[in-house]
Order: sequence, then structure tokens, then C-alpha cells
Amino acid sequence: MPRVVTIAILTILVSACSRAEFSYRKADWLLEYYAWKAVDTSSVQRDDWQPLLQTTLRRHREQELPLVIAYLDQAGHIIGETDNAIGATCLVDGALLLYRRHARLAVDLAVPLLADLDTTQISHLREYTAQRQQEAIKHYLNPNPQRRKAARQERITDRIENWTGKLNASQQQLIKEALEHIPDLSESWLAYRAQQTDTLLTMLQSGASTSSLRDYLDDWWVHRGGTSAESRQHWQLAMHGFIELMDNLATTLTSRQRKKLENRLGDLREDLVAFLPSSPGLVSLQLAPACSAPPDRL
Repeated sequence: MPRVVTIAILTILVSACSRAEFSYRKADWLLEYYAWKAVDTSSVQRDDWQPLLQTTLRRHREQELPLVIAYLDQAGHIIGETDNAIGATCLVDGALLLYRRHARLAVDLAVPLLADLDTTQISHLREYTAQRQQEAIKHYLNPNPQRRKAARQERITDRIENWTGKLNASQQQLIKEALEHIPDLSESWLAYRAQQTDTLLTMLQSGASTSSLRDYLDDWWVHRGGTSAESRQHWQLAMHGFIELMDNLATTLTSRQRKKLENRLGDLREDLVAFLPSSPGLVSLQLAPACSAPPDRL
């Protein structure tokens, strides 16, 4: 689904193969391309969408980008405190806050496009999302339990190593042992995504109003509405498990790994600062008092 802003920003934050500066500079083109690919927008629809796209990107530079950079600063501060027992909790809280804010922008961008789709475009979207779902099932749900478990460990290790460099054998064993107790949410997540997508497609097919689409996407993308009590419980267990893993792993980082992590954060911050408005002023993520460092002038 065209959660374009969320996808674009999270891609920037986790990219290991490209400079965030390039991605952010090309954000309008990337978002237009994604919209075209997902719903086969016409040139007229893209032209009509352009003013909203430019306004949303300007809002992001003025309101959200300072928070992203404040988050990077907070991450750097936490990483520098090797005995910080609440580090991972604060970073997860900050990431969830940023996600919700970006998801709201994504809703603002997606609703006008979705409300304007014709029958052919809705069919295109149905085929596109079905293909994406099958690709995700193939990627995450290997029918062999042992291979699925090994692939999960490899994915998580790779993501960590993108920031820290190569992990040693004891660190990899730490991850392996932690994953034995952290629920694998892949299956329930994919089932949830399919359920929510089917509901959206049904709404589009029946000509749902703009306000109905906005309410539905806000409930889905921002608040993760429609999840079962069991899924919410597993999500909480997984989140706390990963927080514990990150805190434990942080105590094992070598000076070289910590330096690489700090450099990665610094490079990302440097790339994004170039797009800040001239006078962003003081910003704070407004997390729990124990997590929040004094606001910095960006």
C-alpha cells in the first residue's frame, strides 16, 4: 500500500547502500514512482497530486526532519553512555513516535490518490498488493521450520551488522539464544496485512467516501487497529524481547564496533541536516522524562 512517506523515511534511516542525502533529495520523484507502481496513476492524477506532495514534503522538512535528527542525537548520546540501562527502551519509544508521525503524513498523501482511483486502477492495486504479499510469504515463511529460523537470525544479524560491522561469535550466539524466546511475528503480521488490505480494497470497490478512507487508514497505519488481543500480546513480548537483546548486545560492543555505529549515526545526521529549514529552533521528542535529554539547537 502507498504508505509512501513512511516507507521513504524508514528506507532512508535503515539504508546501508546509499546516502540519505541522495534519497531525501529525490524524495518527490521516489514517492511519485511508488504511487505510479502501486496504483498506476495517470499523468493527470500525478499533476493534481503534486501540490499536496510538495506541501507534505515541506511539512516534513519543517516539522518531522528536526525530530528525526533529534532522535539521531539521542541515539548517539545513549550509545556514548555504555552503562545506560534504559538505552534500547528509549530508542524504541522514539522510533515508535517517529513512525506514528510519519504514518499520519502517509495517510494525508494516500487518501486523495485512493479516493480518485477508477475500477481499472483498483484492480491494478489488488494485483500489486497480492504480488507483494506472495513475495513476502516466500521471503519470511519458509515451510521448513529450521530454515525459517535460520533465515530470521540471518536477517536480524545483517541489520545489526549494517550499523556495527561484523559481529563476533559470542555476539551472534547472544542473538541466536534471544530469538529462541522472542515470538516470530511474520505469519501473524502477513495475515494482518492481507486482512487490512482486503478491507481497503472492498471499501474502494464500493466507492467509500474520502472521510471513511481517512478514518480507516489512520486506524490501520497509525494505530495498528484491527489486531487481535493475542497478536497485541505477542507484539509486546517481541518488543520487550528485542529491547532486552539490544541492551545486552550493547554491553558487548567492542570499541571498533561502537565507533562504527557512532560514525554511521553521524554520517546520517550530516546528510539530513542539509535539508533542515534555516532556523529549526529547539526540538524534543517528548518521551518519558527518564529518556529525554535536554533539547539541542539543530
